[in-house]
Amino acid sequence: MTETRVTDDFSIGTLAQRTGVTTNVLRTWEHRFGFPAGRRTASGHRRFTDADAALVAEVLEARERGVPLQLAVEGVVQRTRQASEESVHAVLVREFPDLRPRRLSRGTLIAASHAIEDEVLARADRSLVLGTFQRGSEFARSEHRWDELARTATWAAVLAGFDGDLVADPAGRPARCHLADDSALRREWTVVALSPTFAAVLAAWEVPSRPGEPATYESVVTMRRGPALAAARVLVGAARSAGATPPPAVDELLGSSVAVETPVVDADRVLLRVLERVDAQR
Repeated sequence: MTETRVTDDFSIGTLAQRTGVTTNVLRTWEHRFGFPAGRRTASGHRRFTDADAALVAEVLEARERGVPLQLAVEGVVQRTRQASEESVHAVLVREFPDLRPRRLSRGTLIAASHAIEDEVLARADRSLVLGTFQRGSEFARSEHRWDELARTATWAAVLAGFDGDLVADPAGRPARCHLADDSALRREWTVVALSPTFAAVLAAWEVPSRPGEPATYESVVTMRRGPALAAARVLVGAARSAGATPPPAVDELLGSSVAVETPVVDADRVLLRVLERVDAQR
């Protein structure tokens, strides 16, 4: 028997073998529903990932429950689209109304982002680390930091518009996940860190300003576990939609019913890191 080579980027034939759906049926679905979408290479061939295989499996499960094929496909596509279009900042404001957004400068947000990242590096406790950048060029300035974060993380992913020289690589370390031009996440600045004993999230969007005025961001920064979990779920969903395949430990962390809040001493340490950086900027 021929062994199927499992890769992070494979043909429709491999997708058929992994899902039990024939290539003819998959091509019929693609013609009728635009599903599974995969991605098209420069040579015109379709390539697929584990995320596509999981979506096909969801359709098959719905069919087993008696859902008509068109409704099953539309349900999966709609849910996936909603996950990729969700805004972290909007989710936090909606689900945690007691969080009070503040307008912060770019320099303060850089200090807060680096303080969270420094704490993750110091702890080395296999955190889940996620971030959004509006453009791949902006991520490039922090690439060296995220390479180091990914080295000890359970999983690390960055989401941005990778349209320039720095290309998307959903299977990379960190995973570099491309955001479509109309994605709500393209306008957000987000850093999320999550482990069994530590949680932190920074989420901000740039407030429109007049030419020449300094950039200001409406921001939420907290080390409460609930908001960090909510933000992580949005970003992991968006990463999956972009073709990334997080390890099983990520789902275990996001689905854990054991709520351990960040110890006060750790929250204080992050606050002091922020103050040190802001003071250094001045």
